[in-house]
Amino acid sequence: MAALEAAASAYVSAVTTLGPLLKEADDYYTQENYKDDKMAKGRALHPRLVAAWDAFSAADKNLRAGVDAINDKRKLEALKEIEAKEGKTTRYHIEALMIDAKRLLRTQTADKPDLGEITKALAAYEATVTALQAAADGNSGDRKVGSMFTGNAKALLVTAKQLMRRIRDKVPYTSGEKMMLTPSSAWMVEGSPGRLLRDYNQLVDAYNRGGNI
Repeated sequence: MAALEAAASAYVSAVTTLGPLLKEADDYYTQENYKDDKMAKGRALHPRLVAAWDAFSAADKNLRAGVDAINDKRKLEALKEIEAKEGKTTRYHIEALMIDAKRLLRTQTADKPDLGEITKALAAYEATVTALQAAADGNSGDRKVGSMFTGNAKALLVTAKQLMRRIRDKVPYTSGEKMMLTPSSAWMVEGSPGRLLRDYNQLVDAYNRGGNI
């Protein structure tokens, strides 16, 4: 995996460069040394910090993409194995739903969301939610599906549709919603990426607990 090894090496290099600069800046500001040199060191550190952070951000994104590609391939292979051994049981639909949910999250939170890709990912996820519910209602699976898990799956679907409509119809956020679009409160805004991420994480939590499935 030459490409992944190169991405990992670039990540290590970026972290090694950024780490000392962050410590140096932290010491400089927490010790209030800027009061003694009229911010001279702060001004000198700024472009170095920006460059180091940009390099780290790019390396982090590249490495994550490589790791995600491997994990995606493994999950699809595992899904095919379940289908081959058990058929499209409840277990199959649960695993398919988690794969489709992650794909949906990525398309809607991309730097430049593509409405065509979002529409396809949303349709696939909704079809999987419907198939899971049908399998669970028909007792065609190897396990029961808890109400919390199905509730989280449907909540994600609703938020994804709301966000899709914002993108499709170019619906702006109100002034009040804009004030809430912070890391701590964005989840309260309907049809926002923050709300989508919150709903996705809750779905993952329900999946990981197992007892709700």
